[in-house]
Amino acid sequence: MLAVLHPVFALTGIADAITGPLLPSLARAFQLSDSQSGLLFFWIFAGMATGALLCRGNYARILGGGLFALSVSCFCFPWISRAMLFPFGFFFGITVGAPMTAVSLFAGRNYASRRAPVLTMLNFAWSGGAMLAPLIAAHLLAVSSWRAVFQALACAAALAAIAASLTIRDHAEAARATPETAGLHNLRLVAVFALFFFLEVGMETMFGAWISTLVLRTTRTSIALAAAAAAIYWTGFLISRGFSSLLLLRFSAGGLLRLSLFVALAASALLVASASPVLLTAAILLIGAALAPIFPVTLAAFFDRARHSSDSRFILALSGFGGSLFPWLAGWVSFHSGSLRSGLLVGPATLLIMVALLPFIAVPQAVPQAS
Repeated sequence: MLAVLHPVFALTGIADAITGPLLPSLARAFQLSDSQSGLLFFWIFAGMATGALLCRGNYARILGGGLFALSVSCFCFPWISRAMLFPFGFFFGITVGAPMTAVSLFAGRNYASRRAPVLTMLNFAWSGGAMLAPLIAAHLLAVSSWRAVFQALACAAALAAIAASLTIRDHAEAARATPETAGLHNLRLVAVFALFFFLEVGMETMFGAWISTLVLRTTRTSIALAAAAAAIYWTGFLISRGFSSLLLLRFSAGGLLRLSLFVALAASALLVASASPVLLTAAILLIGAALAPIFPVTLAAFFDRARHSSDSRFILALSGFGGSLFPWLAGWVSFHSGSLRSGLLVGPATLLIMVALLPFIAVPQAVPQAS
């Protein structure tokens, strides 16, 4: 099943990240301002959050159905009108969010004895898909248009739906009854992790959404090359998540989380301040590398402490709303200040709040024993 889950999760990474590198093309095609572009991200990621909330029960069935719906939404996207852009963006988000969340919940339920490495490697595959998204977009934009990108995604999602339906099987899970995860204690646990994921995914999505536009305006390059520049961000993710799965065999998850947050804070400040292409490239790569371990490490910690794996759909849903709010917020600040760099200051400010939340997250500090 893992052999199928990895490429399927990579496909959801492509679908999740594809809007960012396509944003300059979409903005021209639909005549969107920065504020309206941010609103498009809001509706897409609000749809992803809604899709996460739908994940309850048989995750294998949700995965297969969600991938089929993703194929339908990608096929229809090139033909929508300007008036339907935001409502359809919400529907597209649902079809991305449901199968993407189903993979994480399936892994948390079915691989309980090794959640952290399994989730980290799955997110490595997701990062590979996210890295491919701008490269696919750049290639198809150079030879065709943004419509060809969605048509290719529709075909890939249809094949993935067939593969998942034939191979992925879920099983029931018994709820755990511990003092920490009962009643109000469980509610407080969910609330703290939900806030952390709301900030993390929101900030991660904001950078992925606006990097291509920032590079286009800073370097005055072509739309195709600006779309490809987002691959630098996701390359950092890919490399870091590959190494993180190995580091977790020797080093504590809590130490890796703290290091990642402080490096991301420094890199995000460098991104906002960078004027030269070299510094801009270094900052983009470093941000991706620093942010990569945060999500899987923290999610594995939540699975270890939660009463039931389905409780995580609430934190994943709220994280999706963070992904919808933060790109819009950056676009709103950019529109009213006249500077995209001002909008991206949301990133360092968010990272400071996440650092302040670390004592409440309490990711395990013990170093795992090597087998």
